[in-house]
Amino acid sequence: GIFLAAILILPAICAGAERLSVTDAFGDVRTVTARPERTIICYPSLLEIWMDCGGFPVGIHTPQKSEVLPPQTEKLPTVGSYMHPNPEAIVQLKPDLVILSGMTGRHRHLGDLLRNTGIEVLHLKYDNYSDYRKLSSLFMRLLGKQQSSGIPAQVIREVRAVIDRYHSRKGPTFLALFFNGAEFRAETDQAHAAYILSTLGGRNVINGSNHLIRSHRTAYSREEMMIKDPDCIFLIPAAKSDALNREAIRKFRNDPALRQLKAVRKNRLHVLPPELFQYKPNKRFPDAFRHAERLLYPEP
Repeated sequence: GIFLAAILILPAICAGAERLSVTDAFGDVRTVTARPERTIICYPSLLEIWMDCGGFPVGIHTPQKSEVLPPQTEKLPTVGSYMHPNPEAIVQLKPDLVILSGMTGRHRHLGDLLRNTGIEVLHLKYDNYSDYRKLSSLFMRLLGKQQSSGIPAQVIREVRAVIDRYHSRKGPTFLALFFNGAEFRAETDQAHAAYILSTLGGRNVINGSNHLIRSHRTAYSREEMMIKDPDCIFLIPAAKSDALNREAIRKFRNDPALRQLKAVRKNRLHVLPPELFQYKPNKRFPDAFRHAERLLYPEP
């Protein structure tokens, strides 16, 4: 009888402990157990994707005042800010999987600490829409869900419909400038807003395939901008203060040199809404693509 019981239990153990190999943000191959029951997410942009894929965490990073969290998460235990997660608070929640950022060195050290206590950890990166597709696919696999169901599948279908309209179209040249309150930085095609614009046929005057740019944004000179003279200029205001953002835009519109730019003369200097182009819009990616489409290809 004991032997028979052991045989009956084995498949359940095998089925319950399916293992997945995942290449993390640092290029390391990690093996994690599918269908984790106690996940902690210390990476704000990924929380919503995890939930849209049907997961629910047992703990999250401590949100900043300005952050809008998915509903139902306000009461969850928090484990320290995105920049300073607290290892003790994480371990106390007995997680079986912790999802950390692959964009900050602090998280790498934390990941090593947690692995030493036997907790599975994934460091992930999220720069643009291409990453959204990969991450949602990974999360669906991890959670044991059908790839064709759920919110991400719908998002991908809607975005595909927009992209297909501009397949192989040669769009206008553009420059996407991210403003953080102190300086403007130009986005390469790997950065979130520029990725959308170039996917729709826009031609980025930066053309930065320079992988040394860790953040996918690079310093730009006014001289360079005057020489390249793009058809469209997109400003992404990311300063915490609306007054600072307004001042940046005013500078652009009132600067005699910049007023000579084709984009300014032809009224193609656009301020992009931060909720779609500074932050990753996740389930609102179709809105971001449609917004970019209207600005790149205004009705004649």
